Amino acid sequence: MCGIFTAFNYSKKALNIENCIKAIEKVKHRGPDHIGYESDERCFLGHTRLSIIGLQESGNQPFYFEYLKMIYNGEIFNYIELRSELECHGYHFDTDSDTEVVIKSFHKWGEQCFSHFNGMWSLVIYDTHSKEIYVSRDRFGQKPLFYMQSDDVLYFASEIQQLTMQKQLAVDYFMIQSFLKEGDADLGGRTFFKDIKTFPKSEYWKVKSDGSIEKNSYWKYFDGAIAETNDKVFDEFEHLFEDSVKLRLRADVPLSVLLSGGIDSTLVAYYMRKENTNEKILAFTYASEDHNDESQYAQIIANQLKMSLVISKQDNNPDDYILRLKRLVQHLGKGHSSPAIVSIDYLYEKIASSNIKVSLDGQGADELLGGYKTYFLVLLPYYLKSMQFKQAYLLTKDMIKDGFLSSLKLSLRTNLSEPSKKVLRNFIGYEKFFSDFKDSEKTLLEEDSVAPNKRTDINGYLMQQHSKGLSNLLYYGDIVAMNNSVENRSPFMDHRLVDFVFKYGDKLKIWNAKNKYVLRKLTGYQVFRQQLERKKIGFSSNIKLETKKKMVLDLETSPIFDWPIFSKNVKTYVNSTTLLMPKYERFMFRLYQVHLWNEIFYSNIEHDCI
Repeated sequence: MCGIFTAFNYSKKALNIENCIKAIEKVKHRGPDHIGYESDERCFLGHTRLSIIGLQESGNQPFYFEYLKMIYNGEIFNYIELRSELECHGYHFDTDSDTEVVIKSFHKWGEQCFSHFNGMWSLVIYDTHSKEIYVSRDRFGQKPLFYMQSDDVLYFASEIQQLTMQKQLAVDYFMIQSFLKEGDADLGGRTFFKDIKTFPKSEYWKVKSDGSIEKNSYWKYFDGAIAETNDKVFDEFEHLFEDSVKLRLRADVPLSVLLSGGIDSTLVAYYMRKENTNEKILAFTYASEDHNDESQYAQIIANQLKMSLVISKQDNNPDDYILRLKRLVQHLGKGHSSPAIVSIDYLYEKIASSNIKVSLDGQGADELLGGYKTYFLVLLPYYLKSMQFKQAYLLTKDMIKDGFLSSLKLSLRTNLSEPSKKVLRNFIGYEKFFSDFKDSEKTLLEEDSVAPNKRTDINGYLMQQHSKGLSNLLYYGDIVAMNNSVENRSPFMDHRLVDFVFKYGDKLKIWNAKNKYVLRKLTGYQVFRQQLERKKIGFSSNIKLETKKKMVLDLETSPIFDWPIFSKNVKTYVNSTTLLMPKYERFMFRLYQVHLWNEIFYSNIEHDCI
């Protein structure tokens, strides 16, 4: 795991090398073990390294092979198998790093190499002969990559803040308004800055010497005929998942696991222990001070797996909380919808202080296997239409058991169209904060909001969840972990698992009103069945009252409310009487992050440009 920065010049204008060096130094936290850069008249390549595989200096970057130069962030977990295959083709290796495997894979297979990779990455390869660059990002966007074009220079970076150093930027006010209204949204790669875009996942670009770009996709979700599910399928899934965990244990440094005590992280921990029977493994969990605390379950599971459990708690100091949040907003280059981001930062800080560089987690299982019970309004009509009346009955019964109104609210919130959401915001009360701001790309939000309703089966619905819903979770997961110089690895994000799950129908995901049905068939689940058969609890992320009061005081004098996205009388609502109401907590948290964002990036913004 690392940080990267590239400036590719397709004109005769000289690169600003000083700014490029500052940009790569800005992400030293992503790679504290080494910083390296090189430039010619065409291309600047910068890299910060967090050494995990092949710890020798020979694995530092930029990395060279013949006429190719490369910078690379991430891990290719099947690098050992690829290395053996390349050796059969006559390649020799001088390092133990996966970096050398990546560049020689490109040398052998060209752009086809990306389909060979099992892992997470963002990379740039510079062909010094043709003066072209190749840019690629992993299938699901686990590793962040942003780009910007300015004055015949194309920039690529791991973090948005690196790009803000290159020129003054216009604010994308509509994206900020969308964030405030709806939380995180994946809208065509847009960010809070108009000129900065997210590089598309599962794509590679060939940027020619004249600046023209060939864009290609190397992976897509399975869309073939659905295969029949039988008992053998559950065994195949278990084998794939076990192998996914095994691959993600490849490292030359100690590993750990995030253990909440829920199904996903428990299964990761179980197969992690199964593979490493005698090694000391640290498990980390977060303990909250409310009824959502699951640390007791994590302790039971850790004890059975003979893992040492380290418990993280949140500091109640408001100044520390806000300073921590501000640092995260700087690295994100935007806000995040949930206060859980701060709690998780405390958790990764505890991991880093234990001298651990890698931690496995259960990210991706909910979106892949229906972990969030937002699917009622999609599945019920589907079951009735396909005459699966037993499944419709069991689903309705489960909804009533969980609380009819709360279940309906959760499903509505996820599946409402934008006009309906506006009605809901008016009912809650915070639509009054906003003006009727017009944006030429506004239809993106409207189309995105209604897309789930267009899907009529569980596979289609979950593909939407996996493709759209995961983007921001993966992004903030990377940012928070790397803020503490820790690499997070997610076995449920193995593309083989994703392909496998979508080849089959409902029985792997939601069946007999049980979500994550295939996970309940695994050996690891049966071992901990007594602990895992309980209602899902979300990650606790309460903000202390004193911290909220301090946030509101800052907001009362914030200049952001002069922006065109807010109503003319918005300042009459920015007070403790309104914003400290429980129903406004998430909204106030988002407002405060935009306030911090403006403080951080004020000097980089074109203030006369809307």
